[in-house]
Formats: sequence, structure tokens, C-alpha cells
Amino acid sequence: MSFVRYVPQMLVPFNERAYTYVFEDYFSTTVPSWATSSNSGGSILQSGSVTNETNIGVIGLYTGTTTTGRAALISHVDGIRFGENEWTFETRANIDTLSDATNTYTTRFGFMDSATGNPTDGHFFRYTHGTNSGKWEAVTRINNVETASDTGQTAQAMTNGSPMPRWKIVVDNSGTNVDFYINDRRVVTHTPSGFTGSSRLTGIAYSMIKSAGTTSRPFFIDYTLFACKLGTHR
Repeated sequence: MSFVRYVPQMLVPFNERAYTYVFEDYFSTTVPSWATSSNSGGSILQSGSVTNETNIGVIGLYTGTTTTGRAALISHVDGIRFGENEWTFETRANIDTLSDATNTYTTRFGFMDSATGNPTDGHFFRYTHGTNSGKWEAVTRINNVETASDTGQTAQAMTNGSPMPRWKIVVDNSGTNVDFYINDRRVVTHTPSGFTGSSRLTGIAYSMIKSAGTTSRPFFIDYTLFACKLGTHR
């Protein structure tokens, strides 16, 4: 189920400005109202196999069995403009099985403007086994120029629905400070220059993209939240 909310200032007295936000728990849908699916040989399915007391309404992005299969969710790619408002992306999600030399894939999620590979512009998390010693990266890309940092978080496959970490990216209202969090712990800060204004727009996306092997690999998502802290009340 999707929720789009405008929260008046009086309802959030601990904040000085109102928020607008979208929350999706995937309890009744696989493709939410904020996104379209982008699949090639892959699919997006409800994933009851990993449902437990903390994972409700989980979906899976399945690569399918083709060597280059992929599955993705992506918003329109010019809806987010940094440098005027604070933006937050948050999700609970995880891979099911580690990437390896036989069945190789890359997964990405966060602020992104591509469902088929690295975005032109974005702040996102990324994993594949052959990069950064199999640890998750925090990545910023500005007009295809990349900064990738080690989060220190070694990728861990799910077992019976756990673990499913919480991932968060916060871009401040100047657009020049980006904090990456895993399980509410800040692991990386980027200080980009030039990722502001109308020429560097982006969106929200998840992608699971295969590059070798014929075994389907899923990436599970429990929920998605993204929010904008408005500089001026509507």
C-alpha cells in the first residue's frame, strides 16, 4: 500500500518545516504508485517465503535465469532536485544469495536515474562480490563521475528472512552533504560538488542485474520511504 502525505508544521512540532513523503509497505502490490517496473528476463513477485514477524509484505526483484536478466523499480527520473530541500531515502532490504563467479549480479538502490546500470546522477548503495572485497559501497555519481566508498558492511545473505538491514541516505538542503546509514549507524559521508540545480535531476530506484550464470537471484524489499523536508510551506 502506498501513502503520500503532506504533514503540516503543527503536527511535527519537533521540526521547523513540513515534510512531504511517500511510504510503501508492499502489502498489496508489487509495483507501487511511485514507480514503474523495468524487467528483462526477470520479474517482481510477492515473497512470502521471507515473511516473518518483522518482514511484512515483502517483494522480490528476481533476475530470472537469463545471463543478463534484470528486475527493477524506478520512479520518474527528474523528480528530485538537490540543493533546495533536505531529502531522505530509507528501506529495509537484502540479497538472498551472495553474488559469485558462477552467478554474478550487481544490486543498487537509492537516489538513482537508471534501472539498467549505474545512474548518471545518484546517491545509492551498491554490491557485487568482485568489488570492494564483497562489501557494500556507498556511491555518488555526478554526470557519470563516480565516488565510491567502503561502508565496512560485508554482504550477508538472508537466512529464513533474516537479516534484513535498514538502509538510509540523507542529502542536506545544500546538496553538498550526503550521509549514508546502515541500521541507523552513519557509515559514510560524501561532500559532493555540482549535484544541484535543474541540470542534475534524479529519482528513486532499485535494480538487480545479472551478468553471468543461469540461476535466478532475488533481492528482497520490505518497505520504501522517501521524504522531502520542505523549505517553504505549500
